[in-house]
Amino acid sequence: MNRRQFSSLLLSLPVLPYAAPVIAQEKVPALGEELTPFGAVRGASRTRAIPAWKGGLTQAPGGWKPGTPLPDPYDEDGRWFTVGPADLDRYKVRLSGGLQEMLTKYPSFEIPVFPSRRSAAAPQRVYDESIANARRAKLGENGLALSGAQVGVPFPIPANGVQAMWNHILRWRGNSFSRTGATVLPEAGGIHTAAVHREDWQSSYAAGIDGGRPFHYRRTTLMPKAEAGTTLLLHGTQNPIQSGFAAWYRQGEGGKPVRAPDFVYDTPDPASGGIRTADMLDMFSGPLDRFDFALVTRREMYVPYNASRMNTPGLAPVDFLWLGHPNPQFLRYEMHRVWIVEARVKPNFRHALPERTYYLDEDSWQIVMADHYDAKGDLVRYAEAHGIAYPQVPVFAPALEITYDLSGDRYVVSGLDNQLAPPDFAKTLRPEDFAPDTLERKRRRW
Repeated sequence: MNRRQFSSLLLSLPVLPYAAPVIAQEKVPALGEELTPFGAVRGASRTRAIPAWKGGLTQAPGGWKPGTPLPDPYDEDGRWFTVGPADLDRYKVRLSGGLQEMLTKYPSFEIPVFPSRRSAAAPQRVYDESIANARRAKLGENGLALSGAQVGVPFPIPANGVQAMWNHILRWRGNSFSRTGATVLPEAGGIHTAAVHREDWQSSYAAGIDGGRPFHYRRTTLMPKAEAGTTLLLHGTQNPIQSGFAAWYRQGEGGKPVRAPDFVYDTPDPASGGIRTADMLDMFSGPLDRFDFALVTRREMYVPYNASRMNTPGLAPVDFLWLGHPNPQFLRYEMHRVWIVEARVKPNFRHALPERTYYLDEDSWQIVMADHYDAKGDLVRYAEAHGIAYPQVPVFAPALEITYDLSGDRYVVSGLDNQLAPPDFAKTLRPEDFAPDTLERKRRRW
């Protein structure tokens, strides 16, 4: 299926309530009532396949100790049903373009659908600020610069695609975290662990720190030994006109940190074997200026969710990663409402993947699926974020991400920590920890 066929399918289907309302004062009181503080529909779906949201997971299980993996809160759930290649036509309206292509391309691929669990949660202060943001957040500077928003979801009732994408960029994922994960490329010759990275994240926006950069990100290579110390440093921005998205790069432990203005848009990300582009990091990252983003609808779809099966402690990549795709026995999909945003590169700009479709979870604003099309309109990349709830924070965040190269019969999995320590959301990180000169100081120490 190409982009135009899929877009026609989406537009032919009925729209759910609250699909793309214009922000108005009379709509704001619905937040926290008919709608959750993040703007999700609080109630159950008509068929009850999607339950009502009751606050998500906010309590760690008894006996759990910080620094240890979380048990699967839904390990007793039985599989609801399975969508296989023969079922494609029956379930097409519930499937992303990427999942449709996976079923068509791989006879061994299937979509195990489990009961829907609305596990996404956030602290009360984030909810309170999200409700306030509905009245005060604004877009200026060519419709790209964000102002007025604080801490929470900027636009819980989005009026357009740019607002929805800002919700993903600044979604709640804790004030800071540090995690170590492996990047794996299953290939014909076997499972190849490309690298192990430590990722550090700090959100001044979430912490309520006024001014400066809204977030900071650092990815440091730990393995292989020859690449140890190679670091990517990113500084986000809420106003790309005044202060652009900034990046620095250091090659190896002895390398000198340099500005990396080209790590943006469609520059291949070397950490993914070239399968992902720079703006596919975190499902989408970087400036919003090269694309027109259209908010299409909100729809009930089968999406990756509550991925504890693939996050089982001690599980080795060879145990569940097949050639072409993971072993479906370890996958979990659920029916959830998602906002659908279509992106098309603007005239006079070029991009290797000029058309995209993003699927944003209504409960967390995490992009859970993304279809990426080439200039011919053919679907060539498909990405999924497999998230789990971390109730000790609380937050819903990706445990791992998978990107399929549909034109090259390859895929890359990043963030695998089954045999490593779980993410640390309690680690205190400050904006100054991400200053470019910290790379220089670390280089001298090493």
